[in-house]
Amino acid sequence: MRLKGRKVLVTGAAGFLGSHLCEKLLKEGSWVRGLDILSSGRKANLSGIFKQVDLVYGDVSSEDTVAKAVKDVDTIVHLAFPMELRRQSMENRAVIAALAGLLNLIQAALRHNALLVYISSIAVYGNGKYTPIDENHPLEPVLIHGAVKLAGENLCATLSRSHGFRVVILRVADIYGPRNTRVSVPIKFLLQAIRDEPITVYGDGSDSRTYTFIDDFSEAVVMSLLRPGAIGEIFNISGDECVSMHQLALEVKKVTGSSSPVLFKDSPTAGRKLYINNLKSKRILGLKPLFSLTRGLSETYKWLLDNPGYY
Repeated sequence: MRLKGRKVLVTGAAGFLGSHLCEKLLKEGSWVRGLDILSSGRKANLSGIFKQVDLVYGDVSSEDTVAKAVKDVDTIVHLAFPMELRRQSMENRAVIAALAGLLNLIQAALRHNALLVYISSIAVYGNGKYTPIDENHPLEPVLIHGAVKLAGENLCATLSRSHGFRVVILRVADIYGPRNTRVSVPIKFLLQAIRDEPITVYGDGSDSRTYTFIDDFSEAVVMSLLRPGAIGEIFNISGDECVSMHQLALEVKKVTGSSSPVLFKDSPTAGRKLYINNLKSKRILGLKPLFSLTRGLSETYKWLLDNPGYY
């Protein structure tokens, strides 16, 4: 129990990342409070630990709610993020809520001398100028999701310099696994295979990504709390394998034993390769991803079979 005695607030606790992280933190001995407005998160995601988590219902953009949630905690892991921005909405309300929520948490963390782990995204890099993409890669987001995450990083870095704010920034790469609220590409391919539908790949299937299984993400957060050298640093958090969409489709067929054909749909092929360098997280955090793509897809496949009504 590596985190015994730690008191952790997880924002977005009922979401995909948050619910898995709460489970992990409890196993490691932490006392856990969750904050969620339940706009995209689901209470059912916390069903196995509901009685163990002190759940506060509310929005991070409310100063009063955040003040209540941060009381008596020494660590904050900030996962809450408007789903509209993940869908590339440009609504003022969503952008304001994301940044106001982060500022509320930073102010509360400063008052309580709490450490904040800010969950950012590899979307801050934009189109890769070289591979593998390390933490020194130019920051030129092409999606509003990435732009808002980068604005949050800048807010954290500025207040770290000016106010001594303690923060760790994790840039996460395409996380998948059980309870993935958003139907990401691995989930979509698995569902198509389960339903004996064609596995649809856009373009020629050469676009590539580095995927990260949810358990490896949760371990990364734990290690960022344990390693003093993590404070003030930025880390890429990813699996070790970069896979093309065609390769992913073939791996899904192998894992599921499906006879679904791979169907290539007409679409311009960007040839985009998001191959992520995770050497810094291995060196400073001591991380070693435990889930290969095959193992992660297998675990997710089993969960989908056991939860046919989730999507």
